[in-house]
Amino acid sequence: MNDVQFKSLDLNLFRTFLAVLECRSVSIAARDLSITPSAVSHALTRLRAALGDPLFERRGGGMTPTPYAIELGRRAAPALEGLRSAIEPLIFEPRDSERQFVLTGGSYAAAVILPKLLDKIRETAPRVRIRFLPIAADFVDSVERGRVDIAFGTGPPRSARVEWLPLLLDDMVWVARRSHPHVRAPLTMAMLLRARHVVLDNLRPVVGDEYHEAQFLLDEVRELRTAQALDFEDGRVVASASDLSHAFTAVLGSDAVTLTLRRYAQAAAPGVIQLLEPPHRTPKVTIGAVFASDRDLGVNWLLEQIKEFLAKDR
Repeated sequence: MNDVQFKSLDLNLFRTFLAVLECRSVSIAARDLSITPSAVSHALTRLRAALGDPLFERRGGGMTPTPYAIELGRRAAPALEGLRSAIEPLIFEPRDSERQFVLTGGSYAAAVILPKLLDKIRETAPRVRIRFLPIAADFVDSVERGRVDIAFGTGPPRSARVEWLPLLLDDMVWVARRSHPHVRAPLTMAMLLRARHVVLDNLRPVVGDEYHEAQFLLDEVRELRTAQALDFEDGRVVASASDLSHAFTAVLGSDAVTLTLRRYAQAAAPGVIQLLEPPHRTPKVTIGAVFASDRDLGVNWLLEQIKEFLAKDR
């Protein structure tokens, strides 16, 4: 592309391109941008012609980016975010804003934080939209590059370009379905050693290796053995899961038990399960927000909303 072509290029084409690159779908990109799929396809056609690259190929029902498109996205995303920040008003007016905030988190944030945040925003900023994405291993990079406004997780990340704000402190409980044949309050080690277990085996997208207090969640079997110097009977660990919601759902429909975070259990299935106090040591877990150090006024406002409603729940 020469200088003349660039000067005549519509920068809105890049906004559409980045939306397709993120979700790998024309229809989803159209929904997120509040335009029609045909408008997205037309924008991609214009950008392909201007850049001389196909950008995407249809494979398996999705849009697969070319190597050129991946590199273009890596460069264009922070540039467009910088332009958006440059023209953003010096005062954020929530009542008038139509901004979309992009958040990411696991099942805990989706159950404990997101519903109350949506209620809060409905009252204070009715036209603001929230896009909530599943958390990925590279969430810190997404925050640094402006693809995500706030990420929810545990433990401060190792990056000078992002900040960490502790939001709430939670503890752990065992959960079992109410009609469990032999697990009930008060919970004992004998009950746990007799029960079948669904264990959490991989929380590292949310819990970093350096967050030692949460290692209990990563290997509850070892900790229980240590607590009573006893071994589980063969076959007691019947399943493993890397997501709180998967382990929790498995317990709701079986005679297995699992260790989870109290607020998550209370939010996910109130009145349906037993919350049982552990008869052994468990750590506290801090849930917090990760955001860019050079965050804008809108993100500052959103953080204040989150802090406000969580403070009322303590």
